[in-house]
Amino acid sequence: MTGRNIGIELRLADPITIGHPRDVNSEIIKFGVSSPFREGDKAGELIELHPSEPLSQACVTACQRWGYTDPSLFALKFSEPPGHYVTDATRRNLSGKLVMMIHSAAKVSQDIITKLHDSSSIIAGLKELSAKASDPTLAEVFVSQDGLNALLEIIEKDKIGEKEIALQYAFQSLLDIIFNSVHATWDKIQGPVLSKILNYINSPRGNSQERHALKSALQVLENTVMSGVANDQIEKEVTLPTLIHHMSHPDRDVQQNVLSFINALLSKAESTRRKHLAATLNSKSYRASVLNHVINRAGERPAETNHQLYVLQTLLLNFLDERKLTPVDPQDQQALNRIKDLCRIAFDSDSGFFTYNGNSDANSSGKKDKPNYSRDYRKLGFKNEVNPALDFAQTPPGILALDCMYHLAHTHTEAYNKLVIECAYRGAGDDFLLPFARASISLTNVLCDILRVGEPPGDQEGKFYPFFFQHEKPFEELFCICAQLLTKTWKEMRATVEDFDKVFDVVREQIRRALDIIPQNFSAIQEKLLSLTFTEITRLRAQERSSREEGELQAKPIQELRQKLIPEIQALIKQNRINFLISGTRFNKFASKGLRVKEKFWYCRLSPNEKTFHHGDCEEKASPMPEALTNKLPVVEIKELLVGKDCPHMKESKKNRNWPFAFSLVQEKEPLRSVDFIAPDEKTYDLWTDGINAILGKEMVSKEAKSDLDILLHMEIKLRLLDIEGLSIPQEPPPIPPPPPNYDFASFTAQVK
Repeated sequence: MTGRNIGIELRLADPITIGHPRDVNSEIIKFGVSSPFREGDKAGELIELHPSEPLSQACVTACQRWGYTDPSLFALKFSEPPGHYVTDATRRNLSGKLVMMIHSAAKVSQDIITKLHDSSSIIAGLKELSAKASDPTLAEVFVSQDGLNALLEIIEKDKIGEKEIALQYAFQSLLDIIFNSVHATWDKIQGPVLSKILNYINSPRGNSQERHALKSALQVLENTVMSGVANDQIEKEVTLPTLIHHMSHPDRDVQQNVLSFINALLSKAESTRRKHLAATLNSKSYRASVLNHVINRAGERPAETNHQLYVLQTLLLNFLDERKLTPVDPQDQQALNRIKDLCRIAFDSDSGFFTYNGNSDANSSGKKDKPNYSRDYRKLGFKNEVNPALDFAQTPPGILALDCMYHLAHTHTEAYNKLVIECAYRGAGDDFLLPFARASISLTNVLCDILRVGEPPGDQEGKFYPFFFQHEKPFEELFCICAQLLTKTWKEMRATVEDFDKVFDVVREQIRRALDIIPQNFSAIQEKLLSLTFTEITRLRAQERSSREEGELQAKPIQELRQKLIPEIQALIKQNRINFLISGTRFNKFASKGLRVKEKFWYCRLSPNEKTFHHGDCEEKASPMPEALTNKLPVVEIKELLVGKDCPHMKESKKNRNWPFAFSLVQEKEPLRSVDFIAPDEKTYDLWTDGINAILGKEMVSKEAKSDLDILLHMEIKLRLLDIEGLSIPQEPPPIPPPPPNYDFASFTAQVK
């Protein structure tokens, strides 16, 4: 018994397995420390920090060597951008680095607060704060020392007056502190403080107005609105005409922030206020301002500006959702009068009656008969000839379809009359007539689907159409163009009523392809739609169909060949994914509260030897090399890949809509840490998750991997079948012939040899 107990104790005390497990994080960290307070100290001191020692021990060691008496006044700070304080969470990145020992966040924060309380040094304090508030450590300490209240008091009591540079420092500091401090929330921005910021926005000073101050003020207001606090105050005090005036500011960032603020107001306002805002934004002056100063401005628009224009476009389009989901009441006299007006415009000429191909609605005395509404409703293409309002009872598109038809009849009367003539009087029998009313209802539904009316704008996707701001009613105007396309396609297909759904499949594709080119104006849409004839669509479909797997490829011999090729193709896809990871990707930065940080990016890429992930901050459009990325994650330390809502950064924000493109690399070591990603789109998400699974030796399960496998298999099989082109491949292999009655020929063959 004693011997066994001793053996167990020896194993438990083994320093190799328990005291110092073989883990990278448990190794002693060696790094250099220099200080700006020591003249000529460029090389610095070599510091060794054991995992069991606190981070402050590094400062204690350095102070002992340099003769500083109070180590608590100092802290470590990374030398590389963004130059934040070293924390327990980032100490693992110290190895091999040269860092700075500077005054601690507590001392720096206290010095700044002291300056803010001294009227002679307020601007200096604000300048220093604006330069350092982006550091989360300093932001947290500043809030804990009641610095945020001191900053708010400066803004509220006009201690800096109207000095543009001071306002810039104050607004930027306020923005950074609330962004980077967990304990600072946007509900602090209300009352007199908010009024001061709104007053600055509402007092334009022309192009000379400090762009940095204006940009920061707009960002503060946007985030305050999105947080849901003080919305009533902002809606009462903000003046939309002033915001529209700021749209003419020469700085692109200011224009972008104006759009962001307007989008925030639109998305968070209550229903009545939202409709009033939409009416103002649809006004000619506002649309002209956006067109002249943002859309038609020379030079390339930033991606974020395009995104904000897309969000605004979507929010304004979504005002049609209420009409789309509202059925027409069969007893609604106003709707019935509008339907009768459609018939009157369509079938009444200037002389009092309508004549086409010698058919007249006048009697023998030359006087027009009383209106025959049932006949007119039938000619116009309504299903219900007694009460055509019932045709608009289905939602979607509800009353929106009637709005579109009415807009076409009153705005483009001549085109409307031509369309009705073509639909109602083709002279080839009723089966060939296009039911115009029914077609208009279906067309409205198609446009709602394509433009995603009623769907919220996405964070990282969506298309902005410049023509949207060229007309007061862009949806209805697009309907007018597509209605002419519909009748043209109907004639080209020589369709009958039975082909109604087939025609709309073609029309849907025509509209989708026309919008895919992002037309700049309605003329460009019309021109593109004219080129997409039924013949052209048929050709494009045939071309696309030829790229897909065809029926003969389903034969059993081909399927067996397919199974033999799969491992080879999968290896090719795996190498492709790894190469994609080696090339790297630039990702958007997101704050801990799930909000995207504008104009902040980070880059991640796999080392060429496939052993280490390098990641770190980067500039927009930059593709840094692995050596320029400060953080490393060895592949051998990766425990698992988490995706979607299982990711740590998705659990923190329950309302985060980015979870479909989120994934995390969880490290093996304790405590568990992760590198968290949010891909900009589905394809990037698939390529990264495939590549990581390939590196970890797991199966690639994304849609992109399956699609690539199908395409490559199809191409390879097609190439191998070129020699037997034209021959029919049997579904089953030919039967094996029965064995011969004897094998005498075998001995005969042997004798010949």
